[in-house]
Amino acid sequence: MKKIFWIVGGSALLLGCILFGAFFAGPLLASAHTSQSNAATPTTTTNAYCEQYLQDLAKRLGVSVSTLQQDSLAAKEDVLAQLVKDGKLTQNQADAIKQRLASHQACSGKGPGFERGVAQHSLRQYLPNVASQVAQGLHLSVNQLKTDLKNGKSLDQIATAQGVSSSQLHTLVLNAVQSAVNQAVKDGNLTQQQGTAFIQALQSHPGVLDKLLSRSFGKSK
Repeated sequence: MKKIFWIVGGSALLLGCILFGAFFAGPLLASAHTSQSNAATPTTTTNAYCEQYLQDLAKRLGVSVSTLQQDSLAAKEDVLAQLVKDGKLTQNQADAIKQRLASHQACSGKGPGFERGVAQHSLRQYLPNVASQVAQGLHLSVNQLKTDLKNGKSLDQIATAQGVSSSQLHTLVLNAVQSAVNQAVKDGNLTQQQGTAFIQALQSHPGVLDKLLSRSFGKSK
């Protein structure tokens, strides 16, 4: 029974991964190509927890890690073939994804994507305070900010309309998020390391807050 549980659970996880790749492969492949072009000596990091998961799953299924990885790749290729058959992907798209999957080393990658995702999830409960602080800095009510976001406007566009410069907006956003991060760390919902990493990511990718606020407040109630 335990083996069946792990097989089903692992299959669901793999299916989720392949579906993610199917719908977002284009941007991922483009990003990977750009990174390779811009970096003369790219560095690869290894996720120890991912390796532990693979080893544990392989042990529970009674197979080697290499066999597990081979079967995982074969299952993904089967799903790709079905997606092509169902008209969800072109053959060229499937081949590009397949090539990417075949060249990808398990448990390796560039950048703390998982940790950043955890931080974003943990910060969601603090977004009302972030929105309030940002709205105040933009000389708007929170409802006005929500309405603009719901109408598809970015923070940059809203700031421009309010006579707030990009540098002023950048400082405003960082201060608001830093306050939220500090509170999350104090509440035990984030580690200091996670909070610092998220702030650094926000500095490099300011659009992250746009997405978070739009998802939380940019929808009709």
